[in-house]
Amino acid sequence: GIKVRMVTGDNVLTAKSIAKECGILTTGSAVEGPDFRKMTPDEQKELLKTLQVMARCSPQDKLILVRRLKEMGEVVAVTGDGTN
Repeated sequence: GIKVRMVTGDNVLTAKSIAKECGILTTGSAVEGPDFRKMTPDEQKELLKTLQVMARCSPQDKLILVRRLKEMGEVVAVTGDGTN
């Protein structure tokens, strides 16, 4: 199936609220980019099993997220408004 994750520069509380309203955040987890960035690659991969929202993230965080998912054998597609 398809797993949708929300990756945004917004505040984590705002991001979680919008993600819940859209049905993206259900039983999974949310993290802020700086916290994700501090994790080891193995810790990131473990988190990605449940991650549904990443807030306050930088373009570099998005790149790391995509790389980790691909390392886990996932097919990844990215779309967005292009602001960061």
